[in-house]
Amino acid sequence: MIETDAGECAPQWLADVAEDPEEDAAVLHRAARHPDLIECRRTADLLVEFARTHPGTDAEGWALDAMLRTIQCAYAAVDNEVEEAAEYGRAAKGERAAMTLDRLNSEGPAGTAADRLVALDRETYELLQWYAGPWPVEWLFPPAKDERERVIRPRIVVLFTGPGGLTHGILRILRANVDIVGVDLDRGAVATSTAAGHRVIHADVTDLDPEHPCLQHVTGIALTPPCQAYNPSGLRKGHYTAAIEQIESAVLEAAAAAGFFPVATTKGGSVAPGCEDGYAPRSRTSWAEVREPLEQLEDARAGLMAEVVIWPLAMLARGGSVEWVAVEQSSALPTRIEAALRDRLSEAGWHTTEAFTLDAVDYGSASHRRRRLIAAYRGERPFVSLVPAEPFPATTFAQVVGWPTGRAYLTRGNRPVDPITGRAKGGSSRSADLPSTCVTATAYGWACAETGERITLEDISRLVGLPGDYPACHVGRGRGVRNLTQGRADIVCPMVAAALFGRILGDRQWEAKTRSYVEGLYRQVPVERGSKRLLQTLFAPDAPAQNSGRSAAA
Repeated sequence: MIETDAGECAPQWLADVAEDPEEDAAVLHRAARHPDLIECRRTADLLVEFARTHPGTDAEGWALDAMLRTIQCAYAAVDNEVEEAAEYGRAAKGERAAMTLDRLNSEGPAGTAADRLVALDRETYELLQWYAGPWPVEWLFPPAKDERERVIRPRIVVLFTGPGGLTHGILRILRANVDIVGVDLDRGAVATSTAAGHRVIHADVTDLDPEHPCLQHVTGIALTPPCQAYNPSGLRKGHYTAAIEQIESAVLEAAAAAGFFPVATTKGGSVAPGCEDGYAPRSRTSWAEVREPLEQLEDARAGLMAEVVIWPLAMLARGGSVEWVAVEQSSALPTRIEAALRDRLSEAGWHTTEAFTLDAVDYGSASHRRRRLIAAYRGERPFVSLVPAEPFPATTFAQVVGWPTGRAYLTRGNRPVDPITGRAKGGSSRSADLPSTCVTATAYGWACAETGERITLEDISRLVGLPGDYPACHVGRGRGVRNLTQGRADIVCPMVAAALFGRILGDRQWEAKTRSYVEGLYRQVPVERGSKRLLQTLFAPDAPAQNSGRSAAA
């Protein structure tokens, strides 16, 4: 029970909504100092005043809801229903923040978002910062535009961003003038990407609200969901018929939840009331309810492909301006899932959809990595080709690690050599005079078949297209050798990202920029094995732990 001083009085509007004014006033009095009730009363008073000055509008309904919520919050506080009261308080605070933002936007643009934030008083800034979380507070305001009304610095969201390979390709190779924020659940990946200078939110993609107000001005969204459920090297549970059908059902449900489920017209050309725009009204299904069946899949990671539809459709339903969607996934993605994704995006207005299967080697990488890329656009098909005009120079495994020609490397450890064939037993020997096979989490064990010399994390980084000194952060117990290698194996090849986003962003110079990057990565700096001694100790049996928990916290 909550006790307060007897001087507290009931709000003036209480008699308009209370079923039992005397009892409700007593409860409001007893809970008067509860912080959630204070927030509810503050918002209710603002909306009541707004409704008074704007009669005959929706404001009257908003005010009524706010008044009823205040009474409900008071009862929850008195009954010690902590979570319920907190939920009411958050809802009220969110409405107050939305009103504040609407007021600021109605006053007209006053410089950049940063300028407008600097001009705010501390209380208003902190309210908007809370409202924006976990996204950047400046994203609540429209981005600056040029004289042709084009966004000067487009905003991009990257979901499942991992250690930042895709972002590295956009920012470091293309040097694009864009504002990127990534999201990932893995603390090590977030710490790595943050240490590389990227902005990343540590969160589960499925826990975030795809209709968040900060996403209203986002231009594009890229998604790189986990591929283990589809890769041939895994258990391929994403290929099960039941999994495919469940994902198809989920993306249909997502379209209905966002209000983009198409309806057919009659022979006379008429449609049902409320469907004049060609879509059925939004269903009452929440995003949590859309996702719930996917959590029951044998490999729940397969269900994350539904986010490819959930996020852009939800952003558009909120009134957003997202223009394009880009997806990177295993080259073995089932065609039925790809078709379902592209169909839903096309029906919602991304009329141009396309897909490519690319190998990173064809874009200058020293390791193979075949991936399926999907893109969808609300405007016209891009005019920039992502096919190189000339083949990229080949870089061999030996060139990356500094070995002489003629050697082989073992991908399954240092195994005994068969005296008859001269090869390591187990069939894991591969020529180092070719680009390497696809890097996996076990690449830290790759070694020279002749000398037993193991490759370093710097070698692995360069094999996948990252600079040798690209950050590598492990969060957790031990040295994280496998986790660090897995992080490198998980990246979107930066050179492939440069090609795809060169096409999406209309950068005609993407190929020249990528060639320059590849030249610097593999050819301008001579490989010196001695310079790798420090990094090589990371994989040595007696190497000290390298734990970057501090980086993650930062």
